[in-house]
Amino acid sequence: MEFQINYAVFTDIFPVPKAVVEDNIHLASPLSLKALLLMLCAGSAVPSVSSLAASLKREEAEVEDALLFWVERGVLLKSGSGEQLKPAVSAIQTPPQPAAAEPTAAPVQPQSAQAPKKVVAELPLSRPTHEEIAARVAECEEFRELFAEAQLKLGKTIGYEGQSLLIMLHDTYDLPLEVILMLLEYAKSRGKTGYKSIASLGREWSEKEIDSLEAAEDYIASRHTSDALWEEFRSQTGAKNRNPTAKQRRFLESWSRELGMSVQMILLAYEICIDNTGKLSLEYMDKVLHSWHEKKITTPQGAEAEKQQWAKQKFGTKKKARRKRGACILRTHPMTWKPTVKAPSACAIMCRKPEKRSVCHGIQNQCVSARKTSA
Repeated sequence: MEFQINYAVFTDIFPVPKAVVEDNIHLASPLSLKALLLMLCAGSAVPSVSSLAASLKREEAEVEDALLFWVERGVLLKSGSGEQLKPAVSAIQTPPQPAAAEPTAAPVQPQSAQAPKKVVAELPLSRPTHEEIAARVAECEEFRELFAEAQLKLGKTIGYEGQSLLIMLHDTYDLPLEVILMLLEYAKSRGKTGYKSIASLGREWSEKEIDSLEAAEDYIASRHTSDALWEEFRSQTGAKNRNPTAKQRRFLESWSRELGMSVQMILLAYEICIDNTGKLSLEYMDKVLHSWHEKKITTPQGAEAEKQQWAKQKFGTKKKARRKRGACILRTHPMTWKPTVKAPSACAIMCRKPEKRSVCHGIQNQCVSARKTSA
C-alpha cells in the first residue's frame, strides 16, 4: 500500500525545523512531539506550560519534562520565568528564503539561554560494517568478551545491530567497556533493553561524564533512592505519573542526598504546601525543606516543636499588642476582680464611636479603676 500527501489541505500551514525529523524523530517521545507541534502551530503567541497540559490532557510536570527534551537539543529556549518556552530560532515562525550562493549562517542564540553543561551528539546513522566489527574484535579481544557478557546481561543474543551499538557507545560516547556492561545491567533492571533505550541512556551517561565504575555506581544508587522515594510519595499523595519526571527526580535527589531528608519529612512538607497553597508546588516544598535543614530539623517531632514555638511567639506578640491598645476590664463583683467581661473598646473616655460610648456610659469610673489596677 502506498500513501500520498493531500496538498488540498495545505491552506494554513506552519514550518517545522528539519532537525526535528532528521536528528530527533527516533528519540523524541510522542508527548514531546505533540507539545512541540502545538508550540510551533501557535507561532509568536507562545503558549504556557499549563495551557499545553490542558490541551494534551496531561500533568504540567509531564509536559514540562517533554519540552525540556527540545531545550536540551537547542530547538526550544527556556525563558527566565521558567513557565514559558519559545522556539530557539526566529526563522521557525517564518520560512527562510534560500540564499543564492552563500552558506546559511548558524543562528545565534541569546546569552540568556540555558545550555547544558556538556552537549553530546547522537549516535550517527551510519553504523560500522560487518568487516569493521570483525576487525575490531580481531584487534582487541576485550570486544569479544564485551559481546559475550552483554548477551548474558540482556538475556538475549545480540546480532549485528547490538554489536554495532556497543562499539559506537565506546567510540562515540567514550564509555569504557566496564561502564558499558554496568549500563546494560542497569537497563536490564529497569526493563528497558531496547537498543534505542540503551543508546539514550548511553548518551545521558556521556553528558553526565559517567566514565568510571564509581560514577556509575553513584548514579545507579541515586536513581534507586529517588525511585523508592517517588513510589512512597506517589502512594501517599495519589500522584498520577508512575515514574518521576526529570524535574521531580532532581528535587527528590536533592532533598535526599544533599539535605538528608527522609520520606516522612518530604511528606510533611507536602502537607504544609497543600495547606498553604492548595496545590503541589515542588519549589514551595523545597523552601520548607531547606528551612528545616538550616535549623537542623530532621524529624517530624522537631518540625512540630518548631511550629508550636512559632505559634507561641506569634500569639504572645498579638497578646502584647492588645494590651498596649488599652482594652479595659470590667469587674463583676464589688470585692473580686475577674477578667471575664471585656469592654467593646477602651473605656468611655477613650471611646470615640457613639455605639461604643453608649455601652460604656455610666461605668467610666469602674473602667478607669480597672485599667489602672490591672496595669
